[in-house]
Amino acid sequence: MKLLCSPRGGWILAAALAAGGLAAGQSEQVPESALRSAYEAYQAGDYGVAAERFQWILGLEPDNARVQNDLGSALLRLKRYEEAVAAFRHAAELLPGMKEIQKNVAQAYFQWGRYDRAQESLETYLEARPDDLAAKQLLALACMLQGEAQRAARLLEQLRASGSAEVGVLYTLASAYLQMGESAKAESVLGELFQSHGDSAQVQALLARALESQEDYRGALVALDRALALQPDLPEAYFHRGRILWRQSEGPEAEAAFSREIERDPSHAESYFFRGVVRSRALRLDEAESDLRRCLALDPRHGLAHYHLGKLLSEANRADEALPLLEKAVDLQPDHTESHYLLGRTLLKLGRRDDAQEFLRVVRKIQDEERRELEGELSGTSPGR
Repeated sequence: MKLLCSPRGGWILAAALAAGGLAAGQSEQVPESALRSAYEAYQAGDYGVAAERFQWILGLEPDNARVQNDLGSALLRLKRYEEAVAAFRHAAELLPGMKEIQKNVAQAYFQWGRYDRAQESLETYLEARPDDLAAKQLLALACMLQGEAQRAARLLEQLRASGSAEVGVLYTLASAYLQMGESAKAESVLGELFQSHGDSAQVQALLARALESQEDYRGALVALDRALALQPDLPEAYFHRGRILWRQSEGPEAEAAFSREIERDPSHAESYFFRGVVRSRALRLDEAESDLRRCLALDPRHGLAHYHLGKLLSEANRADEALPLLEKAVDLQPDHTESHYLLGRTLLKLGRRDDAQEFLRVVRKIQDEERRELEGELSGTSPGR
């Protein structure tokens, strides 16, 4: 067997097909033809067939670690993440000395969206393989996606200082600084990127995000147009374009951009959310409701989607339907004044005056705290000064 790197950065233990049969990994219990056909299906991109053949082989030899690992790789390509994790973990238990399988576990968790578990697996793997730069970069991404931008930046700066400042490292580092609000540091990293990768669609998109954070919306749109000219199917480019246009009150153009992103990726929850808000403001309420419900089906913990759908229903005299949505909005974003206020107003519509007063008191408390904080900043006596 030989180790081949997959295009997505994971690993697959693939058969070395030779004239005399499999180069290694031959099992007396498994016919050579079965192993060969499984690997041929994988290499041809027919991952469903490959997975079925690997599973058949494992029915004969369940403790074949290499086939368990390869089953995980096929399942990962099929986006059957939970099954892929189980296969990789079984392989890791059977071959504890092959640390790369732990990296496969992390990759599967990452693609599944279980970034906390990916982080745990990567930290374990890096204890044994501290020089794996790709694993460190993936760990930084996992940190960022959990809101730990500062830790991500520290990891990436270590890679940068070691001379491993390839485009992926710099791109992720600039993204981390943007997430932290460190626009000057992000610009410095972007400068390095432009020297060697100025014609990259991803770099142009990152520049657009930096310009958007500085409210240079015209410059951001120019950068996004360059990115889309270089790569028309660039992930989230149309979404970011739509968000900028929405901020500029360009409703119809923003809606068209969000629709393009949804066409590219029907599972992009944020595009459904923003398109729903745009359509709600245009009083196309049925379409807005459909978009907001789709957003919540994809991301059940989207606080603002709960709020906006609750607002739409409450204003349409559907207070009984709005109530659970607004209760969830308050639960998910306890400092969002509008959610508390609208929940109170909706409870009043339902005749629950005492309950309504409780949430309206919360609104006053939040407003008082915000006012004191603002007065402290203006006088120079706030805790942050």
